[in-house]
Amino acid sequence: MSVVSVVLMLVAEKQEQQGMLRKMGTGYEVPARVLNSVFNGPSFFFGGLIPLTIPDSIDRVLNHDGNRLYGIAGFWFLIGLSIEKRAKGRAIDQFHPIRAGVLFTFAALVCGALAFGGFLSVSCPSPNMTCWEQISRHLGPTLLIVIKYPLRTTYASTVWVMLWLWALCVYFVRRAFSAAMRSTRIQS
Repeated sequence: MSVVSVVLMLVAEKQEQQGMLRKMGTGYEVPARVLNSVFNGPSFFFGGLIPLTIPDSIDRVLNHDGNRLYGIAGFWFLIGLSIEKRAKGRAIDQFHPIRAGVLFTFAALVCGALAFGGFLSVSCPSPNMTCWEQISRHLGPTLLIVIKYPLRTTYASTVWVMLWLWALCVYFVRRAFSAAMRSTRIQS
């Protein structure tokens, strides 16, 4: 996925040079960048928070998204490691079910909170006490923009990250319940 991400970053740079965003206004992105966020989910957005630097010349070529590669590589490494360990019967919840249950519960809470925060950022542009009123006014038009321009808006990127986070939240809840069931079987 790191290679796919680099290719999409190179394509995004070319799309920006070709002027795909000319006269579009703010809030629009080139399709390759939105696809990169679709494929990599939360790692695309939160990967930029990792305090490792990348040389400026490489970062310019990668459409100033090069620092996200660390998060993308780490995210897919952890997913692959989890799949491999479960396939070999060495999943963390088999040997340490209580610790795994706590870890998976924490991960589910974090993913759920981030997904809810993404929902609020899309549907409630200026949060205040009347946010629910704003949601009823802004959610419909925002979703129509995402449907009309599925690969062209930052809203679409946020919606895809929210979907990733909700899916990860459900996955972690399921794993926490299985760890809890396993720990009760071990104790009884």
